[in-house]
This record gives sequence, structure tokens and C-alpha cells, in this order.
Amino acid sequence: MKRLFSILSSAVLIIASVFLSDCKNENTGNGAAAGGNTGSFKVAVVKTDTLAEVYEYYNDLQTELMLEQQDKEADLSARYKSLQTKFLKIQRDLQNRMITPTSAKKKQEQLALEQQKLQQDQQNYQAEMMDKSQKMTLQILDSIKNYLKIYNKDHNYDMILTSDTLGTNILLYDKAMDITSDIVKGLNKRYREATGKKNDEKEN
Repeated sequence: MKRLFSILSSAVLIIASVFLSDCKNENTGNGAAAGGNTGSFKVAVVKTDTLAEVYEYYNDLQTELMLEQQDKEADLSARYKSLQTKFLKIQRDLQNRMITPTSAKKKQEQLALEQQKLQQDQQNYQAEMMDKSQKMTLQILDSIKNYLKIYNKDHNYDMILTSDTLGTNILLYDKAMDITSDIVKGLNKRYREATGKKNDEKEN
């Protein structure tokens, strides 16, 4: 269920601000800067798989979409089973000579039309779910980017990168650059305040 954050990771970068104007005044004699950076260019890292696990807004949207998907798939499955039952009944009735071949053919043609309608409904549903998933991805990305802009007003990073536990995008970095915990806490705090949720969940 982490497809959304796999998409986010494949983007490689969430940029809070890139090459700020004061970067041209780079001072290489300052040694290590906050966040494990050297000089005046500050870089931080956010783990997207951790966000997928503990960002409450993402989890709530994902749960809502999953429940909708389960309901729709259950409805489609029930309709398919109903059609199958009707087809089998026509065959039994024909074998038992309870209906004529002509009547059986007409009933089968009607069921074939129902089956086509059901298949079309399934295709429409799949397209709808894909559209909703994409919109949800954009919602989450927008939420994260907006918070990073707020967060970065106080921390002044030049670039914020995304990675994951397996290091898909960034193979090696100083652990001091990892600001995931701060970002998760800030995102969840803002989400709870916006939704009126109690601030009693724990972040990793």
C-alpha cells in the first residue's frame, strides 16, 4: 500500500529551496554546518518510507481509498456471481426441458449484454480508482512541499532530498542530515490541528 510514496521516491528530490541567492557567498572555512553539511550549502534528507508509515494524513487518505475500493470490488464480485448463477440456471433449465432452445438463447443474449455492461463498469471503476490515487498523490506531495517551505524558514536548507531505508536514491549520507523525524512530527501536528484530532499518537 505504499505505492504513493514509491512514486514520491522516484521523483528523487523534494526541493525546499535550491541554490539560494546567498549560496554565492559560500564560505568553505566554516567546517561542518548544521545537518551534517560543510560550508554554507546545507542539505537534508527525508525518508519517504518512514513518511508512508507514520504520516497520518497519508494513512487516512489511503484507508479511505482502500475502503472505497473494497466496497466497489465486493459489488462487482457479487454481480459477476449473480450472472454466473443465471447462466448456469439457463443451462439446467434447457437440459431439463423447462425452457425451449429459442427461449434459452434469448435469455443468454440478455445476460451477455449484462456481462458487457458489468465489464464496462469494471473498466470505469479501475480508471476512477487510478484517477483518485493520482489525485491523492498530488495532495500528499502538495502537503509535504507546503510544510517544507514553512519548516525551511527557520532551518534554511538549500536542498532537501528524498531517500528510503534501502537507499534507492541516495546510497550514502551523514545521519545528521536526516530530518525525517522533525518533518513527520510537524506534518502530523499540522494535520491534527486542521482536523481536530487528539495529539496523542506517537511518531517514530
